[in-house]
Amino acid sequence: MMPLPRTATVPDTTITGSWRPTWSPGRAGPGLPPLIVVHDPHDDYAFMAAALASHTPALGRVTVHPTAVASAPASLAHDLLRSMGKHLPQAGSEDGTYWTGNTETAWRAVAAWVFSLRIGHVIVTRAHRISSRHFEYLFALRELTGIRLTLLCNGPLPPVLAAALTVLPHEAVHGLAAVRRAVGAPASAPLLPVGRFAWWEADGQFPPDEGEPCFLLPVRRAPGRGEIEAAARRLGRAVLPLPAAGRFPPEPDEHTALLAYRLHARIAHPVHAAALAVRIFTGCPDGQLQLPAAHKAPPTRPDRDRERRTPSWAADLIEAAHRFGHLEGRECRARPLRLSPWDQAGVTEAAHTCGMVERHALRSSRYPAARPPGSPRPPAAHRSAGSAPGPNRAA
Repeated sequence: MMPLPRTATVPDTTITGSWRPTWSPGRAGPGLPPLIVVHDPHDDYAFMAAALASHTPALGRVTVHPTAVASAPASLAHDLLRSMGKHLPQAGSEDGTYWTGNTETAWRAVAAWVFSLRIGHVIVTRAHRISSRHFEYLFALRELTGIRLTLLCNGPLPPVLAAALTVLPHEAVHGLAAVRRAVGAPASAPLLPVGRFAWWEADGQFPPDEGEPCFLLPVRRAPGRGEIEAAARRLGRAVLPLPAAGRFPPEPDEHTALLAYRLHARIAHPVHAAALAVRIFTGCPDGQLQLPAAHKAPPTRPDRDRERRTPSWAADLIEAAHRFGHLEGRECRARPLRLSPWDQAGVTEAAHTCGMVERHALRSSRYPAARPPGSPRPPAAHRSAGSAPGPNRAA
């Protein structure tokens, strides 16, 4: 995995073992930007409007509006994921969605996306209402990633934050003009890969529309027009063609871009997103998935090597998976991507959420023909493409 380019202000993120979102006063390393605290005791709407307007993911700056009265340890991590355009699975098996309730896993996912998506400035509104535990997680994330962290307190400062300010370098901001400068401050600006995919344009892709076009999971032979039309009749909705597996060009065509936006918006777990992306553009089964380097240099022999490059739309997903593996204490570079049974279930459900259909499953009874108009027979639930669901963990 290529290291994330960083400025001199971003601390070294080398860690030993798995990263846990824990923080203790006085432990922060040097070089971190000062913590910015906007104190708005009168809850002035102009302050909130300035913070919300500063949300610019393309520039590495996101605004997080915490879910009201959500105190679960992972809830703020979920809000951060949504601020980066990632959506949690709406439903599914216990195996496929287990990670959303695991605090450490959720915060590792946040950190992995912060690195891979080049997020350098995080603004948290309503910070006076988040729990002391959430402050600990935020400070741990700041220490790990080197983000500029701005807290908008629309009420009295919480005691835990007031205590933290006695040991953390910080700036107190008052007045609307100063607030606008603080929330609009540029993020740390690492060098961006050439030809980067505009993942931040995936707004409006969630939740999925039941009648939206779907895709056949690519294999080595691209489907013919007759096969696509037959699949569309079988599913009762449009099926869009994709390149054959192993033949995806570096830059996406219109249909591939639509699918890529779904992968970026609908899959919050980095490994699940990367596994599905790799399966799409390589056609390899789950047991043989291997994460390539996230960002490769342009090929020296375009005609021969063009199809071997990681597509631009998959690069950030793959880098996030590498980062997540590192934060879990394992290095997955140049090794097969080993998916646990519950990860396989998560990839399967992610494929379904992104509208991916496996061809052999389409020919089975799991994908019945679309109902004729007025038919009293209820439609069978469509099951997804991707890996077979993992066995129950209790087994």
